[in-house]
Amino acid sequence: MTISDDAEFTLYGNFRSGNSYKTALMLAMTGTPYRFKSVDLMAGENLRPEFLRINPLGKVPVLKHNGLVLRQSYDALRYLAEVTGKFDTKNWQEAARVGEWVGFCVDFLTFGLSRLRFINLFTDGMPEVFAYFKTTADRGLPIIETHLKDCEWLAAGRPTIAEFGAYPGMNMLADAGYDWADYPASAAWMRRFEKLPHFATRDALLPLPPGSTPVPTGKT
Repeated sequence: MTISDDAEFTLYGNFRSGNSYKTALMLAMTGTPYRFKSVDLMAGENLRPEFLRINPLGKVPVLKHNGLVLRQSYDALRYLAEVTGKFDTKNWQEAARVGEWVGFCVDFLTFGLSRLRFINLFTDGMPEVFAYFKTTADRGLPIIETHLKDCEWLAAGRPTIAEFGAYPGMNMLADAGYDWADYPASAAWMRRFEKLPHFATRDALLPLPPGSTPVPTGKT
């Protein structure tokens, strides 16, 4: 556990936020102690003046370090890779591939799997909306599956911040209504990532407020 009350890094996040999880996971797996400040999205804490002074966009996560405020998870991942020397890219070739996977996560995981998961778990069913987002997920999943049939990792011959960007989204696959048996290469990649030193689950890194219900997670 890398959560510490006197750490130099402070992570403002929410235990239901996939982007908060990927940032916390990067902190944990780089061995970077951090303070965690829970922002209750359901209670609207992200829109209160005190938080809007930290992030005028009213979104989590926010990572603070030595006066630097990072309001996008991808920037937080890049910054942590740079200051720790872990999971970083070595050249523009690798950096370009990471950027492509970041775009993939936004296009197909955020606007595909995560939307399907939300409909499945938190609504009474929205068939037309579900079908709309399923078209996006159906396009994206073969892309990552095909890539991982030939490559052990996403952007390089070793894990990079691309893994941190994609893992939380891909972990929604079962909850989004897909069968891991249809994506064996992706499932194997997930297991490889989970075996890396200091990997931890969302619940371990983003403590739940008292009385909160744990976030359902897909299984590989």
